[in-house]
Amino acid sequence: RGYEHNLQQNWYGNVKFGGAPVIPSSVDEMCQIVATANPPIRVVGRGHSFTPLAECSGGTLISLIKLNKILDFVLPTNGKLGSITVEGGATYTDVIRFLDKRGALRNLPSCPQFTVAGAIATATHGSGVDIPNLAGDVSMLEFITSDGTREKFSRDNELLNKVRVHLGCLGIISTLTLDIVPYYEVEAIRYDNVLLEYMIENLPKLWKSCDSLSVWSSGMGEGHGKGTCWMTFRHFRITPASDNEQSALRHCHEEMLKNQGTLCDRFIRRYCTDPQKPVTFNPSGRGPWFDMLTVTMQDGVETSMQTVDLQAEFFVPLESAQDALRAVWNAVKEWKFSSPWGYRGEAEMGDVDALEFRQVKGGDDAYLSPHPVNSLGIHFSFNRNANPEKVQEEMIPAVEMALEPFSPRAHWGKLGTKTYDPDYIEELFGSGLDSFRNLCMKHDPNGNFRNDHLNQVLFHK
Repeated sequence: RGYEHNLQQNWYGNVKFGGAPVIPSSVDEMCQIVATANPPIRVVGRGHSFTPLAECSGGTLISLIKLNKILDFVLPTNGKLGSITVEGGATYTDVIRFLDKRGALRNLPSCPQFTVAGAIATATHGSGVDIPNLAGDVSMLEFITSDGTREKFSRDNELLNKVRVHLGCLGIISTLTLDIVPYYEVEAIRYDNVLLEYMIENLPKLWKSCDSLSVWSSGMGEGHGKGTCWMTFRHFRITPASDNEQSALRHCHEEMLKNQGTLCDRFIRRYCTDPQKPVTFNPSGRGPWFDMLTVTMQDGVETSMQTVDLQAEFFVPLESAQDALRAVWNAVKEWKFSSPWGYRGEAEMGDVDALEFRQVKGGDDAYLSPHPVNSLGIHFSFNRNANPEKVQEEMIPAVEMALEPFSPRAHWGKLGTKTYDPDYIEELFGSGLDSFRNLCMKHDPNGNFRNDHLNQVLFHK
């Protein structure tokens, strides 16, 4: 889409940034800009946040599109982690292109077009019960603070874990370092038309059967996929599957077939690609980690993101996953859903394209972590033609009400209503929020990096 050049609004268009855009060419230049810029000072990466995180009306909008260099790389060897150090504007695609087969990240977001710094700041995640959110890969962060100076946090500083999820309140990320593991491939197996009730009843067993499980469903309401879901099991491989692993795959296959599942071993359209120029792929097979963990990359090359949606996501404790999913199902059972992704017949559009359920290992210790415990992410992809007011004022509140018994935490970059209420945030994050505020006052005593949204949600202003 070229939306990294769009300095006026976010990906969907529901947030207008409003600030004077500035595109520094070096970190030194950015330090000078920050020291004299009109507040609020916010940063835009790829514009994929659906909340007003980058809104800065009357202030300064900084784009890091020119600051995407790879600064350092240490190869993982002899059982030791490697590392890669990048500038704050680098995307996951930039990292992937550099690494190729020399190493890998533990996990990836669905779309590698996102900036690494932006994904970390909002605790964006992949999927896997033993895999933390993407901020868990960070071993060093360097911020440019409000007076234009630099402050670095590394693993010898106990605050690193606390500040990795920061929403841009502590400054602008100039450089960061990520852990690198040895190169691996991913064997992915997708099943369509699996009975939704079977999936929910057996979810703990299913997510333990692979390294990364993604469950999608257009079946919690009315539509072609009613009562069903599709599931992708991902197995991380350095060597060919062992006899025991092959036996486990056969058992899983038999279970899926017993519960109406069909193996999706055919070419379907890539997520988000232009319907007029579709890119197709087979979702079942084995390939490089970067192709198989993402939905908008093929052969190490980004696929287009022409199709937009409006997104919300809520995290609940993993131990409550089954009850939470049944509560959501009951809340949305009368909603109209689009046809499942990969549907063979004439597709229909609804208010909701699909839900996705992913697991995130908790305990990352960040002050603002959405994943203080092992968590299930319940993601909503609302159709681009759905009424945004209906989504925000009726549909999302209905979901939040259904999840209320489970104390849901919203994804910081996605929509919510009650989950962004300042009193609710205060209760949910407790003393950690107080500690984060105190650190903000140290880094940014005048609040130059905070816009109206953050002042309201985090500071009761």
